[in-house]
Amino acid sequence: MKRIYAHRGVSSIRPENTIAAFKELSKTNVDWLETDISITSDEELFILHDDYLDRTTNISGAITTLNSAEVKKADAGSWFDSDFVNEHVPTVHETIDLINKQHLNVNIELKAVVADNANHLADVLVEKLNKEIDRLNPEVEVLISSFNPIMLLKLQRLKPELKYACLFKKETLDDDWNLYLQACHAQAIHVENKTLTKEKVQEFKKHGYEVNVWTVDDKARANQLFNWGVDGIFTNRAQEF
Repeated sequence: MKRIYAHRGVSSIRPENTIAAFKELSKTNVDWLETDISITSDEELFILHDDYLDRTTNISGAITTLNSAEVKKADAGSWFDSDFVNEHVPTVHETIDLINKQHLNVNIELKAVVADNANHLADVLVEKLNKEIDRLNPEVEVLISSFNPIMLLKLQRLKPELKYACLFKKETLDDDWNLYLQACHAQAIHVENKTLTKEKVQEFKKHGYEVNVWTVDDKARANQLFNWGVDGIFTNRAQEF
């Protein structure tokens, strides 16, 4: 079955990676949520794509330098539209609750930790995420992805039974891509839409990998990719798919 992943929620009509964007999925036929995990200086897990809060909130700074109380006070909606003033940065705990309530499946992207004590925070992140994943309903499908192989391996030691995927930008998709996937015991490859060719998709499939493509907002392009054998696409426009 071909899959549609709602990239950071229904992020074309709701502020990305917010509860509003996640709840909007209940109005679509899409049952896969893609989202991103980050950690604060006091070791609490939040949903945030960037290393810094500057782009999507009204506060500045790297999330690893801020404490959870500061992050909870941030407005994560008004940058998108005044209708979403005071939309907050979700915790991972409340996001797991919402996933269970809405019967969603989830692709969790592990962000690389940018901090002086990065290795410690990364260990805490995967340990706490491990416990949060245990709270998911058993029928929820989980896919873990990252650009950072170290993050995948850290969680894999705790959760070897999950499905894992290596993420690649077009600039990083060199001849070693298969080595990275094998080293991470990954079952899937997540590749950038730009410049992706049918020949490359066939090469991935020949090696037995699930292929998911980001970020595809054009339905004609999505149809082309699926005809090439792609398994899934990530889109900001889940409501149109």
